[in-house]
Amino acid sequence: MRSAIVLLGLVARAAFAHGLPPQTLSVAPNPWTPGGLVVPTTFGLLVTDDRCTWKWICPDHLGLGDREQPTWFAAPSGTLFAGAFSGLFVSRDRGCSFTRQSFFDETGAADLAVGQGALFVTSSKFGVMNGLAVSTDDGQTFSWTSLRETNAFFNAVKVAPSRPQRVYVSSWYLDPRRARLSVSDDRGQTFTAIDVPAGLAPGSVFLVHAVSTSDPDVVFASITDDSALPVRSSLLRSVDGGRTFSVVLQADGRVSSVAQDGGRWWVAVGDRVFASTDGVSFAVLPSPRQRACVARVEAETLVCGRQPVEDGFGLATLGESVTPVLTWDRISGPISCPAGSPAATACAVTWPVELAELGLPADHVAACGAPVPEQPAKKTGCETTSGSVLLVAAGFFLQRRRRVESSGE
Repeated sequence: MRSAIVLLGLVARAAFAHGLPPQTLSVAPNPWTPGGLVVPTTFGLLVTDDRCTWKWICPDHLGLGDREQPTWFAAPSGTLFAGAFSGLFVSRDRGCSFTRQSFFDETGAADLAVGQGALFVTSSKFGVMNGLAVSTDDGQTFSWTSLRETNAFFNAVKVAPSRPQRVYVSSWYLDPRRARLSVSDDRGQTFTAIDVPAGLAPGSVFLVHAVSTSDPDVVFASITDDSALPVRSSLLRSVDGGRTFSVVLQADGRVSSVAQDGGRWWVAVGDRVFASTDGVSFAVLPSPRQRACVARVEAETLVCGRQPVEDGFGLATLGESVTPVLTWDRISGPISCPAGSPAATACAVTWPVELAELGLPADHVAACGAPVPEQPAKKTGCETTSGSVLLVAAGFFLQRRRRVESSGE
């Protein structure tokens, strides 16, 4: 009886912890399998080796605070990182277990990037001395660069693909207002600070997004005005290494991502993706229509959408048409880990909760390659994941959570 109560408590805590509707957030190459993908979501990390079935890495065994959404980063080495206000968590067994990197216990970790054997991590936490840290041994040890300040949020770091010595770091602060791009040409040993003029665009949150694959001086950033609703962002473009910027797009929402294929550019702002053939003039695309992201992986342009309300997919390739790559019915369950490992224990408990959140039945079987169903997918003979007792308990707590949230209690 006691074990059942403990298990019920774990399910309840998981149901309250995530809190956000299921949504894809970005996409990156799978470092373990050529052609595969990793997709951060509001409910953990999804991984595919074959672009057909997907496995789930739950965040419940990392040690995060309540409702924390980590920044997932799969390094080319295969090491998996999760950055959050709580700190930086590192896995060297594909997500089956994570250890806390104590270097970031005070500051937390905001963004990560790699270039020429260096791993860069920024911090963006209120009330501490933030900055940019670097590791040259795949995250085993870190040291701070010269970028360190108390009244500054270092929210993003980007490395120029065609010149890995070039590193861009964005930072901002509200009072006094500050939007700054710090630029290094010696792999982070020294930086030049460039303050973005206050009159360039409304808002205070400054964020660097992307560097051209062929020209290290072409860089895109954004300034977001969240002082009123709807939130509105200005996309900024520089052709001189950040010394000057021009506004090339203004739209409702936050800029989530920027992607490039030669002379073509895409930017995801709020619910929509905009396309450009010159990086200056942008036009909105018909799809996706809600909670968009965009990325260029190998020779494909991929976009996030909202399933099932607006777009019918969580992730799709963007070409002459939009082709779904990820729909919730293709998720087969938690990743395969050794029995007793943190992921095997925690994810098995919370998987029934996620099934309910995803609108899938308790006996769901991954429908690999199937179109988005109007009703839950039928069994196809793949591996099943069941848990009817846990699902009943999860349903109770999910219903109560929705009642609490809707009533404002």
